Amino acid sequence: MPMSSKRSLTRFFPTYRQVKLFLGILEGTHYSQYYEMWKSIYGQKGTPQDTANWTEPEEWIPKRLAGAEQALALRIWRESDHIVNPRYTDGIISLIKCHELSVYPHGIFAMTEAGKSFLRDDEKILAKIDEYEGMLAILGYVAASGPCKRKVLFDGFKIFCLANSNAKADAFLSSLLAFRLKNLLQRELIEKNGQNYKITIEGLDWLEFQNEHPKTVQTYEVASTHVPLPSDEPNVAIARLAMQNEKIVRKQYADYLCQMDPFRFEHLIKRLLEEMGYEDVEVTAATNDKGVDVVGEIELGISRVREVIQVKRQQSNVGRGILDSLRGSLYRFDAVRGTIITTSGFSKGAQGEAFAKGQAPITLIDGERLISLLIEHNIGSRRREIRMLEFDKEDLNQFESYIESDALSPPQSTNG
Repeated sequence: MPMSSKRSLTRFFPTYRQVKLFLGILEGTHYSQYYEMWKSIYGQKGTPQDTANWTEPEEWIPKRLAGAEQALALRIWRESDHIVNPRYTDGIISLIKCHELSVYPHGIFAMTEAGKSFLRDDEKILAKIDEYEGMLAILGYVAASGPCKRKVLFDGFKIFCLANSNAKADAFLSSLLAFRLKNLLQRELIEKNGQNYKITIEGLDWLEFQNEHPKTVQTYEVASTHVPLPSDEPNVAIARLAMQNEKIVRKQYADYLCQMDPFRFEHLIKRLLEEMGYEDVEVTAATNDKGVDVVGEIELGISRVREVIQVKRQQSNVGRGILDSLRGSLYRFDAVRGTIITTSGFSKGAQGEAFAKGQAPITLIDGERLISLLIEHNIGSRRREIRMLEFDKEDLNQFESYIESDALSPPQSTNG
C-alpha cells in the first residue's frame, strides 16, 4: 500500500463483492487481453442516432466486441453471475493496483498474499483499505450524525479529503462519496431509509474492531482529521440500545398496522400524506373508488400534479395486477401518477413494471418504508432524549493557564 503525503483515492470505488469476483476470474489471464478489451469498449462512444447502452452486457458485448475481446467480456459478465459489467471495471483495476491485491509478473494477473487475504475477508486488509479510502471516516460520520442525509455526510467527507487527498472539486468529491456509500450499503454496515443513512449493528461492530485493533490500520504521513466515532463504551452501549429499541418499536408498528381497521388505515395514510406536503387530500368513497383509496395533490418543481393512492393492508405481496388496475384508473381522477402503499411487499412483476417506459409512474411503498415514513413524520411514535455528561478537560485547562500567567506577571504596586 502506498505511503505518500497525499492519497490517491480510488475514483469509481467498487463494491468488495465485485473486486473478489474480478480477482478470481482474471487470475492467470494475460493483462494485455484485459487491456485490449478495455480499449475496444472505451473506443466506442456511440452517436446521437445510435446511443451506446451499456446496461445489458448480453446485448452489447456480441454487438460491439469480437474474437478474444468478446470472449473475455462475456466470461467476466457470466462468471461473475452478472455482477461485474465489463464496461465498468476501471474502479476495480484501480483499487487492485493501489492496494496491491494483484500483480502482473510476466504480464499475467497473479494474486498477492494481500489479494488472497482479501478473498478470505481478512479483517486486517479490509481495515487498511477502508481507512486509506475514507470508508471509516464516512462510517464514523454516519454513526455520529445518523439518521442523516447525504449532504451532512458530504460535509464531513470533504474535510477528510481536503486534508488527506488530492481531491478538491465538489463534484468529484460527491462522486467519490456516492461510490463509497454504495460499498457500505452492500456490506450492510449502513442502511438507507428514504434519503437518510444510519449505521447498523454490523457497522458499529466494524468501528469497534478498529478501536480495539489500532495497529491494524496503517499510519500515513498525513493523519486523518478527527472523525467523531462512537468509540467509548457508554456511547457504543447507547447506540446499540437505540437500535434494539427501534427494532422493538418497528415490530409494534407492524403488528398494529396489520390488525388496523381498513377504513381507519386509509385515514392514517391521509394524515401521512398531509404531513409529507400533499394538499387537498381526500379519502374516496368506498363504493365508487375504482381501486383508488386516497387522492391528493403535490408540488413537483414548478408543477402541481394530482396523484392517486391505493392502500393494501395485507400480508401477501402485492402483484402486478393491482398496479395495472391502479394505472388504468388514473384518468378517472385526472391524475398523472399513482402510489401503492402496503403493509407487506411487492412481487417482482410489480417492481419491474412500476416505472416502465412510456407508462405513468407508480411509486411502491412497502411495509418497512411505510413504518420509516410514519417514524420520520412523528406519527405513532415519540422521541425521547437522554442527557449524558461528558468530561471537558479543555474547559478546566483554562484555569491552569490563568495560574501560570499570574505567576509570571510582576507583583502589583501597593503605592498610590
